[in-house]
Amino acid sequence: MEHGTEEDVRRFAKADLDDVIKSKFKTFLKEPCAECGKPAVKRFNGTMSFIVGQLADSYWCNECGRILCESHRYQHKCERLDQQKERNKHLTHDQMAARIAQEEALRQARDEETKAAARQEAEAHEEQRQLRRGRRELIAKKAKQLEDFLQGICRDTDTNARRGPQARDELLDMWTRAKRIALTLYNEFEHPTLPGLAEDDWRDATELYQRAQELTGMYISVEGEPLSMRNPWDQPPPP
Repeated sequence: MEHGTEEDVRRFAKADLDDVIKSKFKTFLKEPCAECGKPAVKRFNGTMSFIVGQLADSYWCNECGRILCESHRYQHKCERLDQQKERNKHLTHDQMAARIAQEEALRQARDEETKAAARQEAEAHEEQRQLRRGRRELIAKKAKQLEDFLQGICRDTDTNARRGPQARDELLDMWTRAKRIALTLYNEFEHPTLPGLAEDDWRDATELYQRAQELTGMYISVEGEPLSMRNPWDQPPPP
């Protein structure tokens, strides 16, 4: 990382820029504009770091290495650009036209790169949203199956009479809790209020199912197989 003659201005080589975005992204988001001192990249807060890295041309001058805000990205003190302007004074009309055409082509390429990065970010966000939705749906279905299972057990009065009043009352309480959990998890599936899953409610559901099996010796059958409360994304059990 090079330092300019100005005391507070930092200059980044491309490799250094990529490294700081990858390893110190939160610090990078506080980087001031080398021209005005205002936050230069604060607008990317909430954007994935690898996307920000692809948009370097919108905040980093590859000529002088400065980090700049939107207002000064193309209007700032740049020694190399000043030298280029001085050289342009001596270009012929055809040379100048060719230079302008080249710059326009580069600008269009940058615009396409920015649009592609934005599409990529949107697709990544949508993929994560669909993943979370699928997980919420799965545990909501399992919680509903648990509620129905306990409801069927509690309505079997003859069998509950043989189990005794203590087991009967515990199963009734479990059914009430299962109904609340099933409703909560369904609402989280339809209208999420949490960034992730309702982990506490799901943990309670798994404990209720385990206890129901202990009390009744029965299990929930799904397509001829016992219902598993383990989910595809769960860590494997310890050996």
